[in-house]
Amino acid sequence: MNIGMILTNGFDPDPRVYKEALSLVKLGHNVTILCWDRESKYKDSAIQILDGIKIVRFFANSKYGSGYKQALKFWKFRNEVSNYIRKNNFDALHCHDFDGFFIGYTICKNMKIKLVYDEHDLFYTYFLNRKGIINKFICNFIKYSEKIMLKRVDNHIVVTPEMARLYSNSSNNITIINNAPLSAIFRDINKTHSNKLRIGYIGSVRYLEELKVLIDVSQKFKDKVEIIISGRGVALDELISYSSNYKNVEITGAFSMDQLEELYKNIDITYAFYPGDVSSISMPNKFYESIITETPIIANKETEFGKEVIKNNIGYSIDETSLSKELEKIISELVENKTKREFIVNNMRRIKGDYVWEANDKKLEAIYAN
Repeated sequence: MNIGMILTNGFDPDPRVYKEALSLVKLGHNVTILCWDRESKYKDSAIQILDGIKIVRFFANSKYGSGYKQALKFWKFRNEVSNYIRKNNFDALHCHDFDGFFIGYTICKNMKIKLVYDEHDLFYTYFLNRKGIINKFICNFIKYSEKIMLKRVDNHIVVTPEMARLYSNSSNNITIINNAPLSAIFRDINKTHSNKLRIGYIGSVRYLEELKVLIDVSQKFKDKVEIIISGRGVALDELISYSSNYKNVEITGAFSMDQLEELYKNIDITYAFYPGDVSSISMPNKFYESIITETPIIANKETEFGKEVIKNNIGYSIDETSLSKELEKIISELVENKTKREFIVNNMRRIKGDYVWEANDKKLEAIYAN
């Protein structure tokens, strides 16, 4: 099949999208990622070929994370994608997240073309607790529109069993495709030596307050603990400013997929604490990556992956209402008792064989079998 993937970021990188596209290429499909580089970061790479995947970027300039203020630019991107799709004879549209799904639905609702909705997380939750009547309207609009659009979907991809249960009465042909990493990405997982405990955050820098708590708590152990934050996102600039006077904090910014192994080799603990109201049923990339790289996890116990951390004893799950207090206790234990981390790592070794991306290939093959 000739598959068009619709993505509302610049693919810089988006690990899940890359893995799915790579699997589909290996299965013999042609894949074109149609993405929105709203900050024109990749202006010199408007068209790119990566591992057999064609990437086409559009540049309707906008500020990432500015919410409904991006509406006009979003619609411009939608129209550019629509024109491209109509000129290039696609057999299927694979739409990432609700915003990509909205674009795909409005383009192909009257076309004989396969429509796949790949829902990474619950999009409406980004507006759920934002102030103002407009954000409330957007939240309700997303939930209402999704119910209508799901009737047109040929396949609905979700990331966790809990998400599948959530849609069991409103969606057909649900497939769970998890966020496990490609096995080939992590060939060498041996940690580099450090005299300090290195706590790392690797991913989209989105949740400012939770990262600020980590930085603040670490100051009580500043001679023994180092904080490393890798990635880009809406909170990056403010976080850089906030941490500028802290000597034990390193913010490395954006990274590429081929740097991922090195990033994990240089951290001892993964900080994966997200607000429960926006991540309650998600299983983020870093959850799986941490297991494969034998990196203990600190998570929110109200999230689905936080419960998995407790179940498998592969890290710590914290109550959101006492984040600072519990985080201090955990860091103190890890600094003073090195055997604790070894115990967690041994638990990860026992289960890591079940957490690789390639297990998803057969599911993707079935979705695009006809």
